[in-house]
Amino acid sequence: MAKAAVKKVAAAEIRAAKSFLERRKISSSELSPRKFAKAAKDLDKSFDEVLRLLAMELSGGQV
Repeated sequence: MAKAAVKKVAAAEIRAAKSFLERRKISSSELSPRKFAKAAKDLDKSFDEVLRLLAMELSGGQV
């Protein structure tokens, strides 16, 4: 079976995501830095934009 094109997330991107989340007082147990970095890469958005999108989605558009 052929593998679908997978966008790999580099360790540096994961560390950057972890640092970004920690600066905003979001722990790794609340939001995985790996998944956060992958979402940013898949959406081609900055960490800040992804965090705003998540906040808006989770709050029902009230952010």
